[in-house]
Order: sequence, then structure tokens, then C-alpha cells
Amino acid sequence: MGLDIKRLQTDFAKLASDGKITATDVDGLIKRVKRDGLTESEAKALKKEVARYKDKFDAEGGAKINTFVTEKMRALMVLDDTRPVNPGGVKDPKVLKADEKKVRQTLIEGGQLVKNGIRGEDVTQKYLADCYLIAGMASVAHTRPDLIEKAFKKRTDGTYDVSFYELKGDDWKKVTVRIDADLPHNDWYHLTYASGQDEKELWPALLEKAVAQRAGSYAAIEAGVPGDALSMFTGKHSEMIDFKAKGTRPDEVFAALSKAVSEGRPATASTFGESSAAKYTNSGLYADHAYSVWGTEEKGGKKYVQLRNPWGESEPANNGRDDGIFKMELSEFMKMFANTEING
Repeated sequence: MGLDIKRLQTDFAKLASDGKITATDVDGLIKRVKRDGLTESEAKALKKEVARYKDKFDAEGGAKINTFVTEKMRALMVLDDTRPVNPGGVKDPKVLKADEKKVRQTLIEGGQLVKNGIRGEDVTQKYLADCYLIAGMASVAHTRPDLIEKAFKKRTDGTYDVSFYELKGDDWKKVTVRIDADLPHNDWYHLTYASGQDEKELWPALLEKAVAQRAGSYAAIEAGVPGDALSMFTGKHSEMIDFKAKGTRPDEVFAALSKAVSEGRPATASTFGESSAAKYTNSGLYADHAYSVWGTEEKGGKKYVQLRNPWGESEPANNGRDDGIFKMELSEFMKMFANTEING
């Protein structure tokens, strides 16, 4: 059945003409939406009507409808057309089960593999729990953009051969995966998984897709080891330094990271697991999360480590604009992070 948009518009107009739209009115609307469901275009229409009559809601009704639209409506949405579409022609890795009716494979209009060079800042993690992969990808792009560029070979039919490394025995061996350029996309929330800051820059999404293709699905690449992600793109082994291990000295950690930065070797850092979530309350950091190491700095007699959140946002306070890039004094870094992994 689906939400009747014309009836919805008529009901909003009538409720508004009668006076305030109350919490009871909103409860009835939400019940109807949950019963009938809604497609992406219907969700857009609902959001438009809410915006049109925003001054007509009483306080409780306004709070309820805003919470529903911003936080709960997405879970109910399905595509306008749920038929499977594969415009690029090459078999694609399966999306997450929860996304099967909410995304389609879409060729991005005006998309380019690279726009204005490859930079670590281009990479953004979205609705896939692969922070280890995105943090590693961003770190390699930041330190060795040439390796990312060399990973791609565009074929005459518009598909790509994408090369990276996987561990075989004791060594990282190169593998090549063929993919097309269509990507999991939701008209409401745009690219569903990894993307560039500019969604028309495709290399982050295509590189993630190639890894998922090799693994068998997007679900198969959720959760992993950041150091392995670095190795995946460099072909070299990574070394982990456990901050809680006996004999680990802060100055030695700083020296190792500074040396890696000066030599153009990528690194990551990881927070403690979900059991330590309380440790990160109001810190701007998140438990069980991987970050790219962006650099080191000594200033005013203090040592700092610069990092980047693969979300491209969310960071400790007082670190400039919210772009995910921030710095921490070494002692605080060692307290809030569990380890660092350095490649090469």
C-alpha cells in the first residue's frame, strides 16, 4: 500500500487550519506511517510537509515529529523501485542485509576516479563498520598517494582492475580484482558506504568495493586490524606497539611515530574496546575505533600526535573546524589509545 501523499497533504492542511497540530495528531500520523510504510520519495514529501507547517505544531507535537523525521524515519524507508539494478554489468559484492531494500547500485553522474589529486582528507567512512580499513586507506593516501593511484587501472569498457595485497603465508602478495563503477547509493542519504568528501570523487568507494568484492560481501569486511589494512595497500608488514605492554615508553612511541612520518610510512592508532566505552564519554573520541596518524609535533616543550577520524568529523573540543583532524598531547594520547600500528 504505502503512504498516501495526497491524503497526507490534505490532513496537514486541515489540522493546521483547525489550530495547533498536537502530539496526539502526530501519534496518529506516525502510526499510519509505520502501518503503511514509505518509500524514499514519500519520506521526502513527509519531510517537506513537516517543514511547511513547522510553526503550527505545539511544543510536544513538534518535538515528536522532529525526532521521528530525523532519527527514526530512515529505518522505515525502502527504495521507490526495489528491483535489483546493476548498471555497470560486473557482479557486485552484496550489501548489508539491512540495506538490501534501501540501496541500489548507481553510476554516479559526473563521477571521476580522482579530483584534484589523492589526499587522505578525501576518505570518509559511512554506514559500514570498517573503520580499520578506512583509517588505513586514509593514512596511506596521506603518506603515499602514489600507491593509491597505482592501485587502479581503468579498462576501455569503463570497469577497473584494482590491485592490493593479501596475506599468503608470511608475505603480502598482490591480487587484482575487476569491478565496475556503480556503487551502493540511497537517494535520501547518498553513497551508503565509503565515499570521498566530494561524492563525485570515486576512488575511496571503489577501493572499498574492490576489497569487499574479494572478500565476498560488504558484511565480510566489517571489523578488522588497522595494520593489516595498511599492509593491504603497501604490501609491507606492519608493527604494533601496545601502549600497555611492559616496557613501552611514551618517548619511544613518539620517536617511532615521528620517524615513520618523516619517512612517509603510514600509521594508525586504535582506542580501547567497547568495554571501555565510559572512558570516552564527552571526550570527542570513540571506543573500539581506528584513527589515522597524521603527524607529530613538538611545541612549547610538549610533544603532540596529530590524528584523523575516518568519519571526516567528530573530534575532541578546541581543535579547530570539525573535520576529524586533531592533535593530542603525548601523555593524553597514550592514556586514551590502546596501540599504534606502523607500516614498513
